[in-house]
Amino acid sequence: MDNRRIAYSGIATALMIISTFIKFPFQPVPITLQPFIVLIIPMIFGLKISFTGIFTYILLGLIGLPVFANGGGLSYFLQPTFGYLIGFLLATIPISLISEKVSGLKGKLLGGLIGLVVIYTIGVLYLYFNINHIQNKTFPLTTALKVGFLLPVGFDFIKLIIACIIANKINIKK
Repeated sequence: MDNRRIAYSGIATALMIISTFIKFPFQPVPITLQPFIVLIIPMIFGLKISFTGIFTYILLGLIGLPVFANGGGLSYFLQPTFGYLIGFLLATIPISLISEKVSGLKGKLLGGLIGLVVIYTIGVLYLYFNINHIQNKTFPLTTALKVGFLLPVGFDFIKLIIACIIANKINIKK
């Protein structure tokens, strides 16, 4: 990896950390600025940089740095929102690939929409699984969809539109 890619990956990691702390503390799923960063970084930098940056962010949190919305450490696997972190990482794949294949706002919007589907699918399913099977509480799938998808999706759609507009104006050689 050349120096530019390392620097851009570091910027992606730093942006993820900063975006974690810009939040509305809803429970069990806080609304943060993270989806905006997860959407815009692959649109601008492509797959390798965005995947590396977000993977590094997750790794830093799992080794104990308090970079996640509710802290950090290996026990974060047990948090109901851990699935969203995995969704963030995997969402970089369709966002970057579709943004590169389909030019302009259309590609970024399509890639971002599919990325949000990935984030929400993994996030809501893990939220449901965690509360029902790890925490051993009753938590219907309809409630998981309500708090883990319906509540934040409007905010994330606005973030997607803004990310597409900004990313379409930025041209960085990958």
